[in-house]
Amino acid sequence: MFNLRGARSNNDRYLLLLGADPLLRERAIVSALRTYPGPVFGMVESAVVNANRVFDHVLPANPYNAKEALAAVEKFERETGLTPDAVVPILELNVHVAMTIAQHYGLPTLAEESLALARDKHTMKVAFEEAGVPCARHRLFSTLAELEEVVSDLTFPVVLKPRDFAGSVGVIKVADAAGLAAAFDHCRASLLEIAPTYDFADGRYQVEEFVTSTHEVSIEVINYEGRRAVLAVTDKAKGAPPFFTETGQLIPSRESGNTALRELALRACEALRIDRGIAHVEVLLNGSDEPYVVEVAARPGGDGIMDLIDRVYGFNPYDLHIAAYRRTIDELPEIPSEPAGVGAIGFLKAPTGVITEINDVPAGAGQEIARYVTSKAGDRSRAATSYLGRNGVIEVFEAGTAPTEAEAVQERVTALAQGLSSELFTVTEEDIEL
Repeated sequence: MFNLRGARSNNDRYLLLLGADPLLRERAIVSALRTYPGPVFGMVESAVVNANRVFDHVLPANPYNAKEALAAVEKFERETGLTPDAVVPILELNVHVAMTIAQHYGLPTLAEESLALARDKHTMKVAFEEAGVPCARHRLFSTLAELEEVVSDLTFPVVLKPRDFAGSVGVIKVADAAGLAAAFDHCRASLLEIAPTYDFADGRYQVEEFVTSTHEVSIEVINYEGRRAVLAVTDKAKGAPPFFTETGQLIPSRESGNTALRELALRACEALRIDRGIAHVEVLLNGSDEPYVVEVAARPGGDGIMDLIDRVYGFNPYDLHIAAYRRTIDELPEIPSEPAGVGAIGFLKAPTGVITEINDVPAGAGQEIARYVTSKAGDRSRAATSYLGRNGVIEVFEAGTAPTEAEAVQERVTALAQGLSSELFTVTEEDIEL
């Protein structure tokens, strides 16, 4: 690390932040460095190749593998005498890792029961059903033959999805029985592509009835030892069926003042026994019909949602998330609800094929405040079936814009992202040598 002085003056303790280094999660690092009195550590598999210069130190280990991560923390303790003061997960696939390390050192962490319910989409829906939280009927399957058998209990259209991941990976809508085989191939291939990184097993899938909706929102809920409060509601822009790729995020939502929706989000977190940190609740709405909870993740929302909350409402949600894991909250504070404007995220998407050039496109005179291109020349741009197909992101904030104009802002951001995508990326359909 840079030096030991900060940790020595903090009783030989440090804060370990897992999953804060990917794009659009970095505000968690800002929060930790500002609110924690000692050094803040990260973890990446190769601390030499992927050195992060904003952490005080980076532990070299796989942050998605609990055994490897704990071994790295213990090795560092043997070498320096330093131990973690708190272990805070930011990504979904870091939650079980944070729990393993925290339990070893006797630190506050998410309840084991909650992890078992929230990490598996099947146990999650069973918990919802038992608690009276409305959700889609579902069945489990491992093979195509099992899928074709269990789907007879459901009504088409249906949705296939892996039980263990997020970001729309492998999720696909199926109109009728004739489409099951192709949909199964997509779902399974999508899971197997990422399985080596996250140590996922084949054969863990579920099928559920498709819920007709006019729009989808997400609700961020802060949970702290039996107490809960809604931080914000976000409108989600979606791509075309049969996939469910998110193409943008918007705050404030048209549903920000929906009391029944906010209460539903709190009930969903309670059903999963989530007792620590921010949880991300996704809900489908269809006019006056009953809203349906899609799923809940026991970690902060991604896609820059925390950043949008920060800009629109003037507070960094990660402050509360980290405080919950440090157990330094006396009582949940009053949550700001008066927006200072409208914030939106739009994702860049190149056509499918090989990206041969990233073009220089100057920022225009509009409200675009940040642009991040995540692809480079030589990369293959895939179809927009999940978050893995994105090629970049833009951020927009319109200070002083009224909430009634929020949907118009989202339309402008969507159009801006589409226009920029066509200008930024030169793509050929053929593989080329670069």
